[in-house]
Amino acid sequence: MKSSPRIPLAAMMFLEYAVWGAWMPILGATLTTRLHASGTQVGNVYLMIWAACILTPFIGGQLVDRYMPSQIFLGIAHLLGAAAAWMAANQSSVTGLMLWMGVWSLLFAPTLGITNSISFHHLNRPGTSEVERDRDFSIVRTAGTLGWIVAGLVLTWYLLRKGAPPPGQFVPFEEMQLTAVCGLILGLYAFALPHTPPAKEGTDPWAFTKAFKLFYLVPGFAVFMLLQFIVSTEFQFFYVLSAPYLETLGIRHEWLPTVKGSSQWAELIGLGLLLPLALPRLGMRKTLLLGVIAWPLRYFVFSLGKPLWLVLFSLTFHGIGYAFVFITTQIYVDRVSPKDIRASAQSLLTLVTLGFGNLFGTMFCGWLKDHYTARDAAGNLLSNTTDWSMVFLWPGVLTLLCAVGFWLTFHEPEPVPEDAMTLTTPATVPPLTAEEAQ
Repeated sequence: MKSSPRIPLAAMMFLEYAVWGAWMPILGATLTTRLHASGTQVGNVYLMIWAACILTPFIGGQLVDRYMPSQIFLGIAHLLGAAAAWMAANQSSVTGLMLWMGVWSLLFAPTLGITNSISFHHLNRPGTSEVERDRDFSIVRTAGTLGWIVAGLVLTWYLLRKGAPPPGQFVPFEEMQLTAVCGLILGLYAFALPHTPPAKEGTDPWAFTKAFKLFYLVPGFAVFMLLQFIVSTEFQFFYVLSAPYLETLGIRHEWLPTVKGSSQWAELIGLGLLLPLALPRLGMRKTLLLGVIAWPLRYFVFSLGKPLWLVLFSLTFHGIGYAFVFITTQIYVDRVSPKDIRASAQSLLTLVTLGFGNLFGTMFCGWLKDHYTARDAAGNLLSNTTDWSMVFLWPGVLTLLCAVGFWLTFHEPEPVPEDAMTLTTPATVPPLTAEEAQ
């Protein structure tokens, strides 16, 4: 492990995103078909993970910055999360599922930022340049996408093997069962990861508050975070609504994980090949812009809804969109942050994007789906009446505006000096006295 840190780190990322990818692409469609959940109810279930991203990342970041080895925290969180996922799989109501998803999410959310900080810690070896470290992180993170893909393939195989459940008969949620199994494996494997000790010496116990100083110490950081927030709200239209949308186009429920997996295959190419080539040649600004533009293109195709081959092909736009936006921003935040608060800075990014951005985005897309769905005289939503063209037009326009915003305001990163974090305000030059002026 010491001689080749990328191997254990890649295995960690593979399992981390297999845990998430086991349920995220398909649960919305399962809730719609089996429990006849409304768009708002589906949004509320997905909302649990994003609410947890607001509540827990700073706690997790603070623990691994000061008190607990990162790999120990990762193992404990996933073992407890596996038990919560198994309980969620056996719920027969939207409310019950939502509650256990909340418990699972509180345990899983901190691990997203912590797996990044573990990777950056072990890839930042003596004699390694920033370009080499960014390349290595992109390769390690690519294993996470592969884990997401494999989880979808396994779920498709399992669903086809089981067959559709009899009408009216409850069966456990297969995607949550797979989440529990993957979480158990990662929970055990985490204890074998390279040791990542807490940075106790010289680390302020209130390190997470220092991450907020990046807003005025890094030029353009506040605008950058605002645009990241808006982009994240629109990302939920793909995660939450694309599965029920594809079912209306004739895609069988059992095949949804594999069909949507094409977006992760494209992400695999984006992370493993295109991003390592783009960052050193184009810089972060142009790389980020290309990624953001891919999203409105996909949503505009979704809004058209035909031909089917074009809709399915547009799923691959996710590859450039995710790799060029989310991974680039993680690298950006790591590069502009002083060493002793990098875990907390990653948690700040998680808070703004996976937390507030995705939370409001989930609420927005659920509400918008119900708004463009017909109702009967009693006000009940009518199935298969959603105007998907209007639903996906909104995120297409908003992400296009964000692309313009990034182009006009984003600056290439410059690291903040370590001693700058001890300042309460930016350094100023005192005025000359009368004697000095003479």
